Amino acid sequence: MPKNTLIHNARAHVETLVKATKPEWVKYHNFEHAKAVARASKIIGTACNLSAEDLEEVILAAWFHDAGYVEAIEGHEEKSVEIAAAFLRKEGFPPKRIAKVAGCIRATKMPQAPRNFMEQVLCDADISHLASKDFLGVSELIRLEIEHRMGRKLSEAEWLTMNTLFVAGHRFHTDYARSKYAPQHAANLAALKERLNQVKGRKTSLPRLKAK
Repeated sequence: MPKNTLIHNARAHVETLVKATKPEWVKYHNFEHAKAVARASKIIGTACNLSAEDLEEVILAAWFHDAGYVEAIEGHEEKSVEIAAAFLRKEGFPPKRIAKVAGCIRATKMPQAPRNFMEQVLCDADISHLASKDFLGVSELIRLEIEHRMGRKLSEAEWLTMNTLFVAGHRFHTDYARSKYAPQHAANLAALKERLNQVKGRKTSLPRLKAK
């Protein structure tokens, strides 16, 4: 399959932007995350039979969806939209298609609220780490960002409770993600519950897991 020049340029643009301006506290929402979400978007979108045009828009949104983190956590989705739109306008991308990319980016705001199938694909890709084998290590990076936002350290019990509730309450949107991710999603949730029970049972904090 020939290389998509626009997506290649988007990747390069985001990589340069994020690596040049990424705040020290951004441990998870970085270029590697954008790359993982773009990859998952392509896999999910292809499996769900998105058209070539729709798939291109979803992957573009994936590359830009967290670019706004270079400025702040709160409201980063709108900043991400601004960054994506500015890039795409320079590339001569049609306004109607830019609006669809923007819609996908906005749909990733928590709690996720996708309005169409394309947005569902990106939302599932963005949260696919819940069904990854290195979930516990990834979670520790997210924990560091949350602690930065809250301005304090979380106890092991607080963090495990928060994480367990989030993982237990999340539902993937596409049939593909629900089927493909279900086993590992369930395994990760079980691991969290077991660790939380250990913490509550001992009434002491366990050593923090090390991120990979």
